[in-house]
Amino acid sequence: MAQPQDAPDLAAAPGRPMAMASNQGTPVAFSGTVGMLYPGNASAAVLMLGPVGYEELCLRSTWRTLAEALSLAGIACLRFDYPGLGDALDVAEPTGLDDWTETVRAAADLLRQASGCSRLILVGQGLGGTLALRLADCLAPVSGCVVMAPVVNGKRYLRELSVWTRLVADRIGIGMDPDDDTGCAVAGLRLPPARLAAIGKLGLLDLDSRPCGEALLLSRPGHAGDEALAAHLSEHGAAVTSLPYEGYELLTTDPTAARPPLPTIAAIVDWVALRAREPEQGIHALAAARPYEAQPAKLFGPGFVESPVRFGPGGRLFGIVCEPAKRPSRSAIVFVNAGRDYHIGWARVTVAQARAFAAQGIASLRFDTSGIGDSQADANGPEEVLYSDEQIADVSLALDLMETRGYQDPILIGRCSGAYAAFNAAVADQRVRQLVMVNNERFVWDPDESVEDAIRYAHRSVGDFGATLKRKGGLRRLLTGQLRIGPAGRYLLFRLMKQMSIRLAPWLGRLTKHGRLRRECHRRFGNLAARKVDVALIYAEGDVGMAEFHTYFGKTGDGIAAYPNLSFSTIPRADHNFTHLGAALRLRDRLLETVKS
Repeated sequence: MAQPQDAPDLAAAPGRPMAMASNQGTPVAFSGTVGMLYPGNASAAVLMLGPVGYEELCLRSTWRTLAEALSLAGIACLRFDYPGLGDALDVAEPTGLDDWTETVRAAADLLRQASGCSRLILVGQGLGGTLALRLADCLAPVSGCVVMAPVVNGKRYLRELSVWTRLVADRIGIGMDPDDDTGCAVAGLRLPPARLAAIGKLGLLDLDSRPCGEALLLSRPGHAGDEALAAHLSEHGAAVTSLPYEGYELLTTDPTAARPPLPTIAAIVDWVALRAREPEQGIHALAAARPYEAQPAKLFGPGFVESPVRFGPGGRLFGIVCEPAKRPSRSAIVFVNAGRDYHIGWARVTVAQARAFAAQGIASLRFDTSGIGDSQADANGPEEVLYSDEQIADVSLALDLMETRGYQDPILIGRCSGAYAAFNAAVADQRVRQLVMVNNERFVWDPDESVEDAIRYAHRSVGDFGATLKRKGGLRRLLTGQLRIGPAGRYLLFRLMKQMSIRLAPWLGRLTKHGRLRRECHRRFGNLAARKVDVALIYAEGDVGMAEFHTYFGKTGDGIAAYPNLSFSTIPRADHNFTHLGAALRLRDRLLETVKS
C-alpha cells in the first residue's frame, strides 16, 4: 500500500526505543495471550482492539493488513487475542469481561514500553470498538479513537449473534447445535454464558463523558446505532468524523471470500497519521524506567508450551508451534489451512486439536499459508493461493521449520482445500511419513476448472444437480435451452460431466484429458504407497467431498484395496466444517486414534 500523503516523517525520533525496520511485526506473549508488535517512530502508538468470534475469523487478514499499513506509515502498533479466543490460553470459568479488560491494560503497558510513546490512539472493530470507547479514560492519555462498526447496544448485539448463528447454520446446511446452550455460537465459535451476560450489559449511549477528544467512526449504511453514537459523542464534546465502512458486508460474510478493504484501511491510516505527528513530551515512564528488550515469545499452558514463529522467505509466514511440556515424540504434525480460515481453524478446532496432541506427547505447527491470516502474501505469487503450487510449497517450508527444531518423520493434516495441499505436498516431499485428509474435495486439479467457481460453489451438491436433470426430462430441457441453470448450475454441470468422464476413463482410454487426470491421481497414490506413507481419508458422512472419492475409487470405494497404506472412515453427525461441539470432538478423537507418533 502506498504511504499516505499525510504520514509523519520516518526519520528516527531522538531517544525513541523502537526503530522502523520492518512492517512484519514481532510475535509477543503476555498475560496468557499472544500478539504482534509492529515498529514505528511516530509520537503516538496504536493499540488495536479486535472483534470477537466469527467477525474476528473473517477479519484476521484485514487486521494484519491494517497493522502493516500503520507500521509502514511510521506508527508503532500492537494487536493481540483476548483470553479464551484466537491463540490465547483458554479460561476455565470466566465470570465476565474483567480478564479482557486487564489484558487490554497489559497490552497498553507493553506498547508504551516498547514504543516509548505516552499517547495512544485506539483502533477497535465490533466489540473491540466498544471496549476502546469504554476503556479510553483508564488508558489515558488517548489522543483519539477509531471505531469500526461498533457494538452500540449489548442486548441488541446478542440478538444479532443469535440471528447470525442461524444464518450461518442455514448457509452450510446444518441446524442449531444441540450441545450449545447459548444459541450465539456463530460458526461454532462459542462464548461462555458469563461473557455473553456481561456483553449484554454493555452500551455506548450511556457514556456520560467524552472518551476522547477526537473519534473516527466507520459506520454501516443505514445503521441507526452508528448514527446515534455519532450524535452522542458529538453532544459530549468529541470531534467526530464519520465515514462509510466500505466493504463491511462482504468482509463479514465468509472468511474465504473476505479480502482487506484497502480504501478503508488507507482512510484509517491517513486519519491516525495526522494525530500521531503531534509533538511528544519525552519518553513514557515505562520505557524510561525499563527499556524494552524483545524476548522469544512463549505461552505456557496446561501440558503444553506454544511459541509463535515467523519462517519462510523473509519471515513472511506465521504459525504457532505447540509442544508438550515434557519430552515430545520424534514426529510432529503440520496442520494446513482449510480455505482462508486462519490457523486457529473453523470453530477454533485446530487450537483444540493441537493442544490435545501435545497432551499425548506430539508436537505440532498450525500455520497460515501465503496471504492467509497472519502470513503475508508473496509479492510474486498467484492472486488466489488456494489450490495453487505456492500453497503446496508453503507446506514444505513448514516442514523445514519443524526439521530445524529437531523433529523428523512429519505428519500432515488438512481439511478441504488444506487436504489437497497436504496430499500434494506429501507426494512432493519425501520426508512425510503420515498423511490425514479430512473432507478432501480434490486429489488432482483439472486445469480447465475455475478456482473461483470451485471456492464459490464448493458445497453445492453435484449429486443433487444430477438428480434434478433426471427428473421430468431435465437433461432434454437443458440441451434444448428450456432449463436455465445460472452460473452455479453451469459449474455443477461441468463437475458432473467431469466425474462421469473420469469414471469411464478405463473404457474411453488414457489419452483423454480425464483419463490423464485419473492416471495422475493414482500415480500420486502409488507414490505414497511405494514410500509406505500411512494415508488416512476421513469424511463426514454424506460430505460433498465423497463425490471426489467415489470418482477415483468407485461407488463402493473398492479401489482403495490397491493401496495397503490407505484407510478410509467416516464420522457421523457432522457437517463439512465440523461446526457443532459434538462433531468437533468426534473429529478430534478420530485424529488422536489415527495419528501414529
